[in-house]
Amino acid sequence: MSVPLRTPPRPRPGAAAPFRADAPPAARLPRIPLVPTLTPVERRAVSLLLARTLDSGTPPILRAVLFGSKARGDYRRDSDVDVLAICDVDADDRDLAARALARHAIRVSDATGVRIEPWAVPVADLEVGARTPMLVDALDDGIPLWPPGAPPIRIEFTPADAAFCVACLVDWVDAGGAIARRAIEEGRYADAAIRIRDDVTRMATAALLLDGDTRHRHVGSLLRFEESWIATGRVSRRVRPALEWAAAAYPRSRLSRTRPVPTTPAALRTAPLGFAYARVMEREVMPILLAGLPSAAPPPRHPGA
Repeated sequence: MSVPLRTPPRPRPGAAAPFRADAPPAARLPRIPLVPTLTPVERRAVSLLLARTLDSGTPPILRAVLFGSKARGDYRRDSDVDVLAICDVDADDRDLAARALARHAIRVSDATGVRIEPWAVPVADLEVGARTPMLVDALDDGIPLWPPGAPPIRIEFTPADAAFCVACLVDWVDAGGAIARRAIEEGRYADAAIRIRDDVTRMATAALLLDGDTRHRHVGSLLRFEESWIATGRVSRRVRPALEWAAAAYPRSRLSRTRPVPTTPAALRTAPLGFAYARVMEREVMPILLAGLPSAAPPPRHPGA
């Protein structure tokens, strides 16, 4: 089922741009609701981000939603302001939309001191069979920001979505071994460690998705996989070293949901060992994942999150 979105009015051809890109006066900023978790400075920064984006038309946005810790209320003093923008772009253009939105966010952050972490989501990602757990959870927590009066967007994570995501994760892992091996051979241990860690996490996440378990990220996915799959005997304990290595490859600092996560010095030094552990996990887990996919699962289209 498609998710109806009210398309914001577009300016008339030849009309003056409704917003300026260089700190417009408050009266000309997009009107967003009073969110208790946003300070006045943060609220103005979000309005400036929307003003720049709407003024440029790149990317064209249909909705803006506050998500993450500022929406849930469990933020810290150093938390970013997470803004999800549903964009009227093709799925293949997600990276272009993300880069354009990131440029606006950087300009606003430089001007205001507020760290905004934007997430550009093609509207097609809301359709059944293309949704990711991260998107479903973000919208479930989300607070509508723009256009004024827009209702919350709530979508379910369906079995078709799980099959789509698992197929994507399996596809990434299948390609990852050769990528990591080449990086090790070329001495690019940081690149290798990140790919190995992420592929181990992808296998754990895919297994959890087959169970309908969607609320885990990064180290949380590894710990949950240990509880649900290894401790219960559903998969061999030979997988455990890969989980432990991958967990140690995540920095202890708070991790971003939408930006690349760096690795740790220990993982960089031990990338070849991590590679060997990951291959053991792949031999144990990948057949289970493939068996759990519908026989007519569509080819993966690689969701953006």
